[in-house]
Amino acid sequence: MVREEVMPGWYAVHTKPREEDRAQEHLARQGYDCFLPRIRERRRRRDRRIEVVQALFPRYLFIQLELGGQSVAAIRSTRGVIGLVRFGEQMPSVPDELIQDLWAHAEPDTWVVCLDDSEPQIGDTVEVDDGPFAGLRGILQERTSEERVIVLLDILGKQSRVSVSRHALSRAS
Repeated sequence: MVREEVMPGWYAVHTKPREEDRAQEHLARQGYDCFLPRIRERRRRRDRRIEVVQALFPRYLFIQLELGGQSVAAIRSTRGVIGLVRFGEQMPSVPDELIQDLWAHAEPDTWVVCLDDSEPQIGDTVEVDDGPFAGLRGILQERTSEERVIVLLDILGKQSRVSVSRHALSRAS
């Protein structure tokens, strides 16, 4: 009888709501290699914008396993974990290319993934989040420096070019 060589692969772990960090911590303590990609987002809290770091895929993280060569029974009983993602009896693996691509775009110490399209581009419809023009929508026209941009705003029925901090903008939904 020839024994089939077991290759490690990446699999998705479904976690309890807002317990991705706890699940990763407890799985790592058990000796599993885990990857929890994160994203940095700006959110509005009361009257100001704050930056938060959260899971890129809420309620999911990735774990490297050798199916057939490594027991997965302990994963389901790990704190913060609901179970491995399955479709019936099948446990699909996550393509290695996806994991490699996420790693390539992540900060190595925090695993915060930097998405190229998160920053508004020239021509995008934007919303001013802070300052005297907060709440107004306009078109991003140009970058004047590293910190300032020109936005075309409709103020009192007239199109006006206004210089604002690039950090005061978000892409309009």
